[in-house]
Amino acid sequence: MPGNKVLLHNLVECWVNNDLHHPNQDKHTKIYAQGMLMKKFQQNTHLAEIIVLGMGRFIRTFFKVIIKMTNSLPVDTFHLLVKFLLLVLLFGGCSSEPEQNSVSNIPNKVIQENVFRILILGDSLTEGYGVSEHQAYPTLLEEKLNQEIALDHNTTFEVINAGISGSTTSGGVSRIDWLLQSSPNFLVVALGGNDGLRGVPVEETQKNLEKIIQTAKDQKIPTLLAGMKIPPNYGMEYTRKFAQLFQDLATKHQVALLPFLLEGVGGNPSMNLPDRIHPNPAGHQKISETVFKSLVSHLPKN
Repeated sequence: MPGNKVLLHNLVECWVNNDLHHPNQDKHTKIYAQGMLMKKFQQNTHLAEIIVLGMGRFIRTFFKVIIKMTNSLPVDTFHLLVKFLLLVLLFGGCSSEPEQNSVSNIPNKVIQENVFRILILGDSLTEGYGVSEHQAYPTLLEEKLNQEIALDHNTTFEVINAGISGSTTSGGVSRIDWLLQSSPNFLVVALGGNDGLRGVPVEETQKNLEKIIQTAKDQKIPTLLAGMKIPPNYGMEYTRKFAQLFQDLATKHQVALLPFLLEGVGGNPSMNLPDRIHPNPAGHQKISETVFKSLVSHLPKN
């Protein structure tokens, strides 16, 4: 896993924990994530201090033994021993040839690799609620892209999972600027389900998604908008308007549209966890195939 992907994963974990402890998670996300990273840094620093102290104690003990040994030696023998140690330090410790060799070998070990990054901005469906990380559809999508498509011989695909349980389109707006600092080549927006389940006005959801799409367009990042559907808990009119907003946005902003993220999964007990809301491993496999089919036609050709 590349270093920047590990960093992003750690930050996403911070966001998840933040959701559990802060009702207004969007306001505190960045501060909380930075605090968690600083805590990690302090832990590593403490470990380094322990190692240095241990080395110091070892060196002091070593020289105490040497002193005890040399106290019983004749003066001439002691002088010879000191001269020998000085010669070892002079020729063994001051030589810079090994360091020069190690530095000169570094460029030979560097392998140039182009990475095509796909950022998926989503909620618990993207995060992989109830399944392991390697079973979630973003990981499966990354594997499928690298197995079946190659932009060129030195290019690999990296799918960045930016899904957070409970996230709404409002949360997506607050996160998008920071997430785009990872310099993705493509954006998949998979938000809106929680808005619909909470009865957020359709106009507000549409406005938030529009801000996300426009932010990506301003940075010339192509976008795929994943549509969502909801049960008629708030009446047929709300349900119809909610489903239609994704098509309207895709047409208005001329972005690619995946009509329904949960095609073949939503409402299918065999594809969902016992809560009948979140996909099980089989459901995530199906989602990865759905996203792959919609995404592949919009990726750059050789």
